[in-house]
This record gives sequence, structure tokens and C-alpha cells, in this order.
Amino acid sequence: MPALARRFRIFAAVLIAVVPAACRGTGRLAEYDFRDRTIAVRSQIPPHPRVLTGPYFTDWPANPVQAVIRAGTRIAKEIEASDVRARLDSAAAAVDISGRLAGRAHDRAAFHLRANPTDDERSADFVVEVLVREYGIDAKDWDAAAHFYVDARLVIIDGRDGTQIWDTRVKAKDPIAPAIFVGGAVRDVVTARALASQSVDEIRVALERLADYSADRITERLREALEKVQRARVG
Repeated sequence: MPALARRFRIFAAVLIAVVPAACRGTGRLAEYDFRDRTIAVRSQIPPHPRVLTGPYFTDWPANPVQAVIRAGTRIAKEIEASDVRARLDSAAAAVDISGRLAGRAHDRAAFHLRANPTDDERSADFVVEVLVREYGIDAKDWDAAAHFYVDARLVIIDGRDGTQIWDTRVKAKDPIAPAIFVGGAVRDVVTARALASQSVDEIRVALERLADYSADRITERLREALEKVQRARVG
């Protein structure tokens, strides 16, 4: 086979491999005009996040927000487990965490798509599915930095015929910023110890910020995909 023909076949093979990879990043977003169209949200989100998931804490399946400090550890000597549970329960009861997450994701997706958010899913031009597998506060070490984390999937569907336009998986984990707390941060780090010492109101703020963080991380992937589409159109 002539060298030129071989080079052409190699180039073609690379092109075939690259194009589907690019499409996987943006799906069929480039085929649709979302501007001034209506978009609804359909969500599947655990009602409560997992909080304080480190080895010093155990989760109660009946209510994942509850966290207890294992008896016999030095942590149990510092604060009472029942008090921590009571404050977490009170804070969680005061916040519709999953509702806040879904609402913020809805608004931000509509903003990025330049669409109009609507609560009427049946008549919406497009539907955004927010499917959260897990989200919460990870505090594996008592005096190390605690993190917000989320594991979710975002899908955009054509409301007319159910065509899946775009689909992405989002897994993110970031240190909690001390600025979101009224108090309790140690220097510039929020630790499990600091979280355990929070008041009900302070824990409520933390849970609200967790919902906002999760929604922002999920929809950030959509923004990035739309930017790719725009660059491809300009280029």
C-alpha cells in the first residue's frame, strides 16, 4: 500500500474516533435552539444528604441526616451524640434540601440555555432531569478539612417527543469554604470538629449551602458543554 494511502487511512481512523468523543461531550445540544423556550425540571434526589460520613460517625438508614458518635472513642467524650443528632434533625427539618437543590438546578439550567423555567412539565418544550445518587458532607478525619460532595446525572429531554438531547454524569468533591459558616471554622479550614459544634442555625446554613453547591456543580457541566457548542459554531 502506498505511503500516502496508508497515511490517509490512519488519518481517517483517528477522525472517526475523535468525532464521536466530541459528540459525547455536547450530545445533540447543537441541534436545538433553547432561547425563549420553556424548560421544566424533573428530579430524583434523596430527601436528606449524608452528613458527617467519616469513621467517627455512623449513619442511621432510617434518617441519613442523623449522625452519632461512636461510643468509647475520645470523640464521644467531647460532645454528646444525642445532642449532635438533635441539632442535625432540627436543622434538616427546617430546610427542604432536595427541593432547594432541584429549584436552583432548574433556574441555573434555564439561565445557561437562555430558556424560560416553568413548573408545567406537560407543556414544557424541554425537561431537565436531575438525578442525584448521593450528596452530603464528608468528614473522614476529625481535624482535617471537611468536604461537600455530589454524585449525580443531568439529562435534557425534548418535551415534544422524548428525545434525549444531552446526558452527563457529575462527580465532584470540594473543601467547605469557612465563609459560609456563622462561626466554628478553624483558621481557614472547616473540620468535622467544627461541624459537630455548630448550632442548629449554623447547621441549617451548611445544609442550604450544600444544596446550592450540588446544584451549581451539576449545572456547571451543562455550561461547559454549551460553551463547546458555541466555540464550534464560531470556529
